Amino acid sequence: MADNPALELVEEHRCPVCHRIQPNGGVCPLCSRLPSATSEQPIVFLSPRDDFQHHSTIPREDLPDDNMAPEVEDLPTFVLRQIAADLEPEDRALAAHILTSLDDDGFLNISIMEIARYHHVLPSQVEAVLRLVQRSEPVGVGCSSPQEALLVQLDVLAETRPVPSLATAAISKV
Repeated sequence: MADNPALELVEEHRCPVCHRIQPNGGVCPLCSRLPSATSEQPIVFLSPRDDFQHHSTIPREDLPDDNMAPEVEDLPTFVLRQIAADLEPEDRALAAHILTSLDDDGFLNISIMEIARYHHVLPSQVEAVLRLVQRSEPVGVGCSSPQEALLVQLDVLAETRPVPSLATAAISKV
């Protein structure tokens, strides 16, 4: 309603049983009567909507819009959730280092050798973790270039369906 001034909220109190508009927000005179004195029907008490609304002194326009915004998950967290089960405990630090070294487009900014030297592990161990990262969604994340990302996407695609024979050569020549 704040975005569209043509909309307006009409506060009308309706009976929850017969849906008739209630005058002054009171109890429905038709539905509140018991059918008979020995009826075993439940008695329903109605409260006005105002009893459950929080009245604050801050005007609605001054409230921040982000209090109702959904939580946004960043790319490293999203990828780590996918590969966490496949990681060995000793590879978790490598995966965290790789994922925190991604740029805004999802490309890896540092070399495999640099990560291996920092963690004192073999480059092959870093490559194995990087392969897990690259094969997670979005496929190709963690590659060093768009060309490498396309080649990883072709490899993943080739696992489920036939890929044209010249597709790899076309991407490699770029």
